[in-house]
Amino acid sequence: MVNHKIKSNTFREKQVKTVNGTKKVYLRRKPRLGVCSVTGQTLKGVPRELPVKMQNMPKTSKRPQRPFGGVLSSQASREELKKRVRTTKL
Repeated sequence: MVNHKIKSNTFREKQVKTVNGTKKVYLRRKPRLGVCSVTGQTLKGVPRELPVKMQNMPKTSKRPQRPFGGVLSSQASREELKKRVRTTKL
């Protein structure tokens, strides 16, 4: 029988060539793409990496360097900024 963690669909199965033939290797699945909370579009500039790799990445490569970067899409952030500017009182 295979191990429970392999059956739970957390790991994906990959065939790797070795000297003696091929061998099954079990790798963790990558997380899905980030999604905008307003429009539902996929976020650009946000990597699809495992948490271990994300820890070692610099902050600038984890998300775009703009307001609401990594949370809202560019269209939604543009509309949000317009709304905030128009509602502020001078």
